[in-house]
Amino acid sequence: MTPDVTMEGAGHARYSFRVRLSATARRALEAEWDRCRWLWNECVAKSKQVHQQSKESGEKLTCGPAQLDRMLTEARRVTPWLAAGASVPQQQVIRDFAR
Repeated sequence: MTPDVTMEGAGHARYSFRVRLSATARRALEAEWDRCRWLWNECVAKSKQVHQQSKESGEKLTCGPAQLDRMLTEARRVTPWLAAGASVPQQQVIRDFAR
């Protein structure tokens, strides 16, 4: 591990970036965001459904990442629109939702 060394007279560099997407790349990115947003909404709906069932039955039911992962697998199998997207961001949505 390198020690933190501060040098006198050293300046700070500032970088500024602008991402310019082609129309095709923009559509692909927006489609991926749409899939992730849809998946988040499905996680919310599933969580509310399990909470309601738990309330009605008196049992302690949970809706964790494992159940949501199975839901994602089934949804990708039957929904070509969802399966057309990358699975990694979709799995990350589930992990983020679980937190």
